[in-house]
Amino acid sequence: MNNQKNSKRYVAHFDMLGFKSATLRNPDEAWGALCDLRACMDEILKLPIEVFSFKEIISNRIKAYIFSDSILIFTVSDDVRDFVAMLVLAFKFFADALVKCVPLRGGISYGNFFFNTELHLFCGIPFVKAYEIGEEAQWSGIIIDDIVAEHYNKNQIPTSSGKPTIIKWDVPIKPNGHKKSWVVNWPEIYKERFTINPPISVEDFYKAFESLFGPFKDLPPDVKVKYENTVNFINVNLAS
Repeated sequence: MNNQKNSKRYVAHFDMLGFKSATLRNPDEAWGALCDLRACMDEILKLPIEVFSFKEIISNRIKAYIFSDSILIFTVSDDVRDFVAMLVLAFKFFADALVKCVPLRGGISYGNFFFNTELHLFCGIPFVKAYEIGEEAQWSGIIIDDIVAEHYNKNQIPTSSGKPTIIKWDVPIKPNGHKKSWVVNWPEIYKERFTINPPISVEDFYKAFESLFGPFKDLPPDVKVKYENTVNFINVNLAS
């Protein structure tokens, strides 16, 4: 088994919105979306990061696995370089998936996490927590566990825009509630890639996903609301 003296790690879980319906509707399109996700991940893992005078490749600090539409990402330790590598990968992976017309939702947590890559065994509370906080959200976005937000604020991670990339938001959750949570302000990170100036309509935002899921008007009400919540998040944060 792997020697894991320090089992404290940052762990993220992502999944694709509507993967089941996309697979039943058009398996070829769903397979193409998964291949696009894998390609996005492979490219990001090759990127260099520079953290407080340290410079190295993201893949030195991160491990990532894709099981169907579930994506598991975790750091090799809880060093600040690992933390920044996780943030860079998660932010960029989410944004690049949107460019490929694949909507994701996810969560990032921290704690004791154990793995054996040879046997493909993975276990730990942060994995469960990352899954739960991402899955309960009714939108396309990234929820940040409170302890991860504390580490972010403590380390004063610099941003290119000068605006915080992790903010508080009243997140819509299942079935019909809201929860004040730390989230990634991905519209701020992604804003240069928007082809339509805000405010953006739900229909215009959804057009990118029509080939996967069909016309917006044909979606069930509980699916439509996820896109409505996402677009509200975009418009509020791009207007601020």
